[in-house]
Amino acid sequence: MHIQPFLLFPALRHPASRSYALRLAAASILAMAAATVFSIANPWWAAMAVWMIGQPTRGLLLERSLMQLLGTLAGGLAAVGLAALTDGAPALLLTALCVWLGLCCGASNLLRHQRAYGAALCGLTTAVIVVLTVGTPLDTAAFATARMLDNMIGITASLLVIALWNPPSPAAALLEKTRDLLCATLAHAALQLGPGLPTDLVPRARRLVAALAELETTAEDATAGSLSQRRRLKPLRGLLAGLLDLVAIMPALRQHATALAPAHAEDLDQLRASLDDLAETIQAGRGTSLAIVRTATRRLRGADPLFDTCLDEFEQALAAIAASYRNMAATLPEPAASASVHHPDIAGVRIAAWRGVAIPALAAGAWLASGWEPLRYLMLGACIFTALFASVDEPVPLMRRVLAGATAAAVAAFAWRVGIAPVVSHPWLSLALASPLILAAATAQAHRGTAFIGLAFNMLFAVLAQPVNIGPAEPMALLTVELMLLTGIACSYAAYRWLIPMTTQRRRRHLHRAIRAEVAAIAQQAGTPARAARHLARLRFLILALIARSGMEAATADGALAALSLGHALARMGHMLDRRPDAPEAPWIGQALHTMSKPLAMPHDAGATLQNYATRARAAGASATMPAVRWLEEAAEHLTEHTAFFRTQPARKAWAPQVADLSSSRARQSRERA
Repeated sequence: MHIQPFLLFPALRHPASRSYALRLAAASILAMAAATVFSIANPWWAAMAVWMIGQPTRGLLLERSLMQLLGTLAGGLAAVGLAALTDGAPALLLTALCVWLGLCCGASNLLRHQRAYGAALCGLTTAVIVVLTVGTPLDTAAFATARMLDNMIGITASLLVIALWNPPSPAAALLEKTRDLLCATLAHAALQLGPGLPTDLVPRARRLVAALAELETTAEDATAGSLSQRRRLKPLRGLLAGLLDLVAIMPALRQHATALAPAHAEDLDQLRASLDDLAETIQAGRGTSLAIVRTATRRLRGADPLFDTCLDEFEQALAAIAASYRNMAATLPEPAASASVHHPDIAGVRIAAWRGVAIPALAAGAWLASGWEPLRYLMLGACIFTALFASVDEPVPLMRRVLAGATAAAVAAFAWRVGIAPVVSHPWLSLALASPLILAAATAQAHRGTAFIGLAFNMLFAVLAQPVNIGPAEPMALLTVELMLLTGIACSYAAYRWLIPMTTQRRRRHLHRAIRAEVAAIAQQAGTPARAARHLARLRFLILALIARSGMEAATADGALAALSLGHALARMGHMLDRRPDAPEAPWIGQALHTMSKPLAMPHDAGATLQNYATRARAAGASATMPAVRWLEEAAEHLTEHTAFFRTQPARKAWAPQVADLSSSRARQSRERA
């Protein structure tokens, strides 16, 4: 039966992928050959550096190369330092390594983009050096130096063979994509001010927010490798924050607009038309002047105090959007305060750090207790892949591919060392004979679906087969090392799947919890505008991060937008309370902020409480049209309509269902006896 090659290697279907695979294989072979010529220990490490930093664009490869260099240097220095501090005592040194690896795994969750890879590589490098030298005559400093030199050769080969021919990062496309998204959001805002609303208005808002989240997620890839382009990231994030605010406040603006007198219908049409004109002006590249929009809003001022408050927020969001877009589109963007602040997943950091300590500690304990030398390689495999996947949301599917590639590599390496290497007369001939296997694995690595299979195959094959080493190998010893490495990878896989798991769903729960905490923090700090604004910026980041992991899921997107609207309402309440502490509604606003200052176990009850405060504020003599009273009602609506999103989920014990079943069984038996 004939099998088409692209079914096994999907990259063969695309010319760009085929070219990249060829360059990746050529760079790795060149790196291994150069390290061999310079007589550096373990020259296959140079090729491994090439495979590790392989990226499809020039900018990403440059940044990953820098992180590879810094991570290897920091990891090598840490290995030498740990060996010196513990005087090389195996038990102390391996304990210190476990702690260090946990710190590196936690740091990779704190950092973003290629910086997370650098932190993971730092722990990986320390683990490789310590595990392979502890309890041996090998000098730790010399071993670390050799690894550093190999990495430098691999990076140089990548820059010469891959980076020069890779396409640049799509920075120009980023600006175009941003402009299209900006115009689409303005059109969405204009649509909500029209006389008739389309039936797909809510799904349209979800699609816009999902597009904002995707753009925020991919922005660093698009600007990688260029300092001038990276300066666009802050104004871009400010622009995305403004657009997110605009999507969140438009429902309230529309609701108040429908309550205006019929005499203002023409003014509303003018405002809607001004937004359409602004979108067309931006799309045509003629600037971002807000004069026509401000003229339209000025004509609507005074119609209703509630509507005036919404117009204030509307104009502030548009001003932030226009300023951020002008700054981003400028030739040299200026430094700008970010309206979206990175807020790491602290729970995920703790889990990653604990996993980084626990998995190597179990392997080290088995090794030290048994004294069986091959367990060194079990610990090595566990450490490497625990560190590499520390910051990945969904590592289990990727690790299955790693196991598949590593298993294939072990079989191929055993056949190579036992059947081919003994009959090869020269290292260069051995490397030439291994080149087709390296090219095949590089072709698999060039496609997203098979990337980890190809990467794992090349790395394990290089370590086990050692193509430039034609010395004899003891089959049983080699087989034992291979089995221990595969067992170490399997242990890491088992920990990620069952022992200390991490999944996208779990990460989403962490983000949900962080969003609820930020809403509570806004209520706590509402009287201090600067602090409340910082928590609001964190809230925007968390919402985009959550939606990026949720896609078009309706309940999550609607709840996230409600959380942002609630955050704005609480910040407004605090600002009003600070400016007018003697207002009739001030006591009820203060009580509402106190109610919202902690995560809510029963959001529906909290919403009813806020509605009660609004009713009492009106009864106390506050005008029914005062914005602060309506803010209370809006906050109550968000809590009651999105109860599931705002509810604090208690940690569920694994044994809880069993206890409940036992209790119900005992109760049933008691009734039967009665």
